[in-house]
Amino acid sequence: MNIAFVGGGNMARSLIGGLIEAGMDATDITVSDPLDTTRQQLEQTFNVSTSGDNQAAIAAAGVVVLAVKPQQMHKVVGGLSGQFDNKLIVSVAAGVRMQDIVQWSGRSNTAVVRCMPNTPALVGCGATGLLANEYVTDAQKEQAERIISSVGLYAWVESDEMLD
Repeated sequence: MNIAFVGGGNMARSLIGGLIEAGMDATDITVSDPLDTTRQQLEQTFNVSTSGDNQAAIAAAGVVVLAVKPQQMHKVVGGLSGQFDNKLIVSVAAGVRMQDIVQWSGRSNTAVVRCMPNTPALVGCGATGLLANEYVTDAQKEQAERIISSVGLYAWVESDEMLD
C-alpha cells in the first residue's frame, strides 16, 4: 500500500509514526507540505519521501490522506481534481462533508473515507469514527482501518452527522 499524505502537520505525523511503528515501510509513504522545514523534519524523523508538490506526491499512491486544515480543503482537493482515479481518499479534516470532497475531486464516483480522529491519536491512544461512501471497496475499507488503527481504536458510522 503506497500512501501519500497531503499535509504534514500533527495528525499526519501521528498517523505516519503509527504506521511505521506498526510495520509499514517508510519508503511506501510520501508527504507533501508547502513548508521546507516541515518536509525536512518529516524526512529526518521518519525517513519518508517528501515533496512540495501535491500532484507529484500523490501520483504513485493508492491511498491519499488529506491532512490539511478544513479551511484549506477546498483549494487543496480542487487543485488535485482529476488526479484521484483508482485512489482512496481518506480525509481527517474536521467538519468537511464527504459530499463536498467528492464534488471538489472532480469525479462523482471518488472513493472517500471521512474520519474524525481525536486528540489522543497524537499519542497512539485515539478513538476514531470512520465513514465510507458507496464507492469504497472492502479492500479500501481495510486500508483505511490499517491507517487509523495504527493510532488507536476505530468504529464505522453511517452518516456525516454521526462523525460530527
